[in-house]
Amino acid sequence: AALARSVVEAATEAVASSGRFTLGLSGGSLVAMLARELPPALREAPGADPSRWLVAFCDERLVPLEHPESTGG
Repeated sequence: AALARSVVEAATEAVASSGRFTLGLSGGSLVAMLARELPPALREAPGADPSRWLVAFCDERLVPLEHPESTGG
């Protein structure tokens, strides 16, 4: 929850100053954790505006989307 709040805080500042926020996500449990924790954090900070976010996957593995270790999948 603390990481999600930090992401939302950074996003709010970035959107206010430059109109967008960019977030690179690696694989592993980070994606699932943020998928669970970001929605409640975003409800508390409407200025974060997820429509102004660019979220990119930064995964060193090259596996098909249907593979269990695929970040994109």
